Amino acid sequence: MAEERDSAAGGGPEPREAAGQEPGEGDAIIGATLEGLRRAVEEVEVERSVAEELQRSLLPERLAPIPGLKLAARYLPASSQDEVGGDWYDVVPLREGQAGLAIGDVVGHGVGAAAHMAHLQSAVRAYSLEGLRPSLVLERTNGFAHTLRRRGLASLLYGVLDPDAATLRFASAGHPPPLIIDPEGGLGFAEGAPGSPLGAVGFPAYEESVVALEPGSVVLLYTDGLVERPDTPLDAGLEALCSAAATVDPDPQRLVEDLPRAVLGGQSRDDVAVLAIKLEPLAGETLELYLPAEPESLAPVRRAIARWLRAARAGDTEIYETLVATGEACANAIAHAYPAGEASFEVLATRSEQQIQVQVRDHGRWRPPRGEMRRRGLTLMEELMDEVEIERAETGTTVTLRRRLRGAEAEARDAVGA
Repeated sequence: MAEERDSAAGGGPEPREAAGQEPGEGDAIIGATLEGLRRAVEEVEVERSVAEELQRSLLPERLAPIPGLKLAARYLPASSQDEVGGDWYDVVPLREGQAGLAIGDVVGHGVGAAAHMAHLQSAVRAYSLEGLRPSLVLERTNGFAHTLRRRGLASLLYGVLDPDAATLRFASAGHPPPLIIDPEGGLGFAEGAPGSPLGAVGFPAYEESVVALEPGSVVLLYTDGLVERPDTPLDAGLEALCSAAATVDPDPQRLVEDLPRAVLGGQSRDDVAVLAIKLEPLAGETLELYLPAEPESLAPVRRAIARWLRAARAGDTEIYETLVATGEACANAIAHAYPAGEASFEVLATRSEQQIQVQVRDHGRWRPPRGEMRRRGLTLMEELMDEVEIERAETGTTVTLRRRLRGAEAEARDAVGA
């Protein structure tokens, strides 16, 4: 009995030895367990990093400039370590100066969601470039989603913004509605049928809605991480978004930077994407364009200058001749100012009373023209405009075109007199 008491009091063998373990074996098991946990944490961190990097790499580095529109976008990863998902946005320049606007959210998180997002993003861009209506873009993308190996659900809103007509035509696949901020600061959500999320049903039909926009209005597209909470109804989230939007600067860049902070307070359970588009009024005295130095930029310049001149009540002949002269200056900047590679040029048009001035500025060094082309462009500009100045410097070349407008009414009187 004494021996039993001594053993119970701790005089006997150690418990792990009694269990048949060698000295130090338990420490080794604990160490292995901790190492396994450490590696698991590292794997989670690596997956999150890969998912976030994949997602960011697929979002546009910069939004393509579209005359008549001011654009800004932002992606914010979730604060939670495991909530990086498949939120994305895109802006696609379309024919006739229109813009295809897309924003979507793939259900789920991690690398799989980001990869699924990449497939859908590519499909939407391809269908939008075909010039399809928003409802057809959604129908085709839904059909494409059903062919994918990973058939997750996704919400998507796709719209076409027409700066000339000042309209937004959109359709939604289970996505929150666009928020419209008018020039006076009034706020309201664009009404439209939400539709079925992508991948939910085989052959859904999507309805289109058309919103008339005032010049100076801002369209805000966003993913549900900005308005949805597990413990908050969606209506309350939308109301909170409206309240916060009324307190921040509606300039697109300020909006995408300040609004998420105002709504979420710097913490988000889900990732968030926001896209803001301002319909800039072209009836003002100044028009500024920043475009890549490539031939595809000539058509947007012509459309923007033509709208601006019509707002100034220029006559058809004045518009045509100014467009030809401006196009020649832009073509020279594209063809002669830069070697092959990424570059840009600027167009600044100003109006004072009845005189207009158009400046085309590049940041390269012109290569000298050859043969008969040496002065052809300059001669054409001088014939069409009242004044032409060319200023060359180490930092670039500026072509300044000036012309006094007589106006559409004077042209009409001349036509009657003839």
